Amino acid sequence: RDVVVDIENVPIDDLKTFNMLARGETEGTFQLNGSGMTRWLKELRPTTIHDINAMVALYRPGPMETIPQYIERKQNPKLIRFVDPRMKDYLDFSYGLLVYQDDVLLTAIKLAGYSWLEADSLRKAMGKKIPAVMQAEKEKLLKGFVEFGKLSSEKAEILWELIEPFAAYGFNKAHAASYGKVAYQTSYMKANYPVEYFAALLTADSGDTEQISLFVTEAKRMNIPVLPPDVNESGSAFTVVGEKKDTIRFGLSSIKNFGDGISEAIIAERKKHGPFKTLSEFLSRVGSKNLNRKSLESLIKCGALDSLSPSEGGRGTLLENIESLLAFHREATALAPQDSLFGALIALPSLTLPAGKPISLLDKLAWEK
Repeated sequence: RDVVVDIENVPIDDLKTFNMLARGETEGTFQLNGSGMTRWLKELRPTTIHDINAMVALYRPGPMETIPQYIERKQNPKLIRFVDPRMKDYLDFSYGLLVYQDDVLLTAIKLAGYSWLEADSLRKAMGKKIPAVMQAEKEKLLKGFVEFGKLSSEKAEILWELIEPFAAYGFNKAHAASYGKVAYQTSYMKANYPVEYFAALLTADSGDTEQISLFVTEAKRMNIPVLPPDVNESGSAFTVVGEKKDTIRFGLSSIKNFGDGISEAIIAERKKHGPFKTLSEFLSRVGSKNLNRKSLESLIKCGALDSLSPSEGGRGTLLENIESLLAFHREATALAPQDSLFGALIALPSLTLPAGKPISLLDKLAWEK
């Protein structure tokens, strides 16, 4: 499309991206997919990067209990409360709720008079959950809230109850912001460049059949056709094709039992001398030794040669005559000089194949899978 996307500087207020997340269209995004997170995002209807950072931090054991409150306060600012007004300085973006590990540290520092070192010791102690250590930290913190922070005993207890279940599992803010940024970047690409993004996702997970199936299903839901491999159109990886650049074509390297070497040989020959017009032309022009029984069988079974196959019998004809195809390939490539298309097509043996049995739909589907 002649568009250069500077992924580190995409706009972080893209309405299209936030609307997509609010609809729950999260498949293929980083950290935001999965049924649980998706359900919360639909309720939250995020509007800023801070919402995404907060969800990444809160979707953990312990902090997860805070998610409903976070959503309620976002939707209705009148519900926002601070246990102490001094907490507004660091809890403003999280609507008065403890969301990050930093919030616990700052509460201990600003309201209980802790040093940074003491606050970090508190975090470590809570993470280990050793009862005797926890009890000692609790007493020290409550004393600090009352004596340094001038809080009532009741408010000090309220703060402890907020901190205790949270501290062991909380994300620090930098961690959450880093995850949140990548989560947003993947969402931005899916919302704005879905065809290219899904081609990249499929390529990245090309060895994982289950993931491929999920992504192909999601692409179809988004009206992005994912076409099977084809020797005349496939690249090595999953590729965006079509006049409107609105379709994804399976890559040749994604075919099982089909190596990168033969993929590159087919693509290089096609780029040099144009598309393959017939099956005999394909077999005579691709001179790679890697075009052997195993790789040819894979091409036939997945349908990559359908556009060149004889109409009668199709894949069945090719498979039943695979020895003849391999013999033709050996003879043709031995005769033909490989530096010239025209030389390669001179005095070639003829290729005639007796019709084979048609293949059942069930077999075709199994092969394609």
